[in-house]
Amino acid sequence: MSSTNAQFSQVLSKTLPPKMLFNLPKESVYAERQTVQFTAQGGPEFAPGNSISVLLPPRDDMMDTHCTFLQFSAKTTDANVAFCNGIFSVIDRVRIYSASGALLEELPYYNLRQRIEADVTVPQYLKDLCLGVAQGYFASGADKFAVSSGLHRYMLPIKSALLANQKHLPMKYTGGIRVEFTLAPGSDACVVKNNAIPGYTVKDVCIVSDLIKLNDQQIAVMDAAFKKQGLKLFGTTYNHHFLNYSVPNSTLNISDRSASQKDILLSFRNNAVLNDNAKDSFLCAKTITSYQFSVAGRLFPQRPIRCDDYASEAFVELTNAFHGHVIGAGLTVDKFNAPAKGTFVVGRDLKSSRTVVSGDKSCKSQAVDMQVILTSSVAPNQRVDAFIGIDVVYEFLPTGEINIYK
Repeated sequence: MSSTNAQFSQVLSKTLPPKMLFNLPKESVYAERQTVQFTAQGGPEFAPGNSISVLLPPRDDMMDTHCTFLQFSAKTTDANVAFCNGIFSVIDRVRIYSASGALLEELPYYNLRQRIEADVTVPQYLKDLCLGVAQGYFASGADKFAVSSGLHRYMLPIKSALLANQKHLPMKYTGGIRVEFTLAPGSDACVVKNNAIPGYTVKDVCIVSDLIKLNDQQIAVMDAAFKKQGLKLFGTTYNHHFLNYSVPNSTLNISDRSASQKDILLSFRNNAVLNDNAKDSFLCAKTITSYQFSVAGRLFPQRPIRCDDYASEAFVELTNAFHGHVIGAGLTVDKFNAPAKGTFVVGRDLKSSRTVVSGDKSCKSQAVDMQVILTSSVAPNQRVDAFIGIDVVYEFLPTGEINIYK
């Protein structure tokens, strides 16, 4: 008997005119897809400052990381308290550990890094959709205090080298990993009115993922390959650095020794805004008049980037850093150029190619700091956060040993 695929091909060739025919997908070994919940340990409720752990055990399945989400319910503790825009605001830090407790990946100030990305890349119409609301964005015209004080279920992708970069993660050969989420202080994650005390609760936390269930033949082939050469996973992550910016015209050092530096993002936040619970703590300020990077004595770019007027030069640089995906609701003229409560960030792409691994290695090979050269017309009263995007390779060996190269 001919296969179902062959029967379909015969029927299709008699149904469609020749110009509308397409190549059929090749038949492969059968595998099943299922959706699984991995529930958080402890709870059931968590408060600001708590750490939440979710274990992803070793099993024969492949995890589809593009269909893997953190899910939880959350609400503020007072009707006069609202979440900042984007429910990722409640996640201060993400850590990923091996089964033996070794730290595999750390993502500090996760909420600020995700807020920068959202302001730059997420347009308002996406925030108005159901999925946008499910990720904690406020739809146009929504009362953020009324929305936040009600208990809602949220769903977030996990932006991580291990849990986002490769399409399929072979869970069996990682030996099991533990994902830890540290909740941010209420003063960071929320805004208030009427002098309310910022606070919130999180409950029913789990990681939901689509798993590809393999058959015995596939598992045997993969087991043999793993015993022979282990498993290597490639991804991108970031390092975070605080910069001391207290003098208007300054050269700031970033001591980062990563082997492959891909890009850099700088956010400038006004301390007066940060210390005011009534204001969004992730708002950024445009107070510099120019910037330039120096990497091992080489200037990026060759002349300073101006940030006066509409900061159009800085905007083009930011476009390059995000590979053209700059359509976010935070990039309006009034927000991007706001001197205190806006969305201004500095971005610089350090790669020589977007199609191969080509991050800059000068800082590590020459043991020197990257430098940021800033000019400003006012005395800075700001906190500067630097995020260095880097390449990382994980090697899981049959002996249980894990090597990390970055």
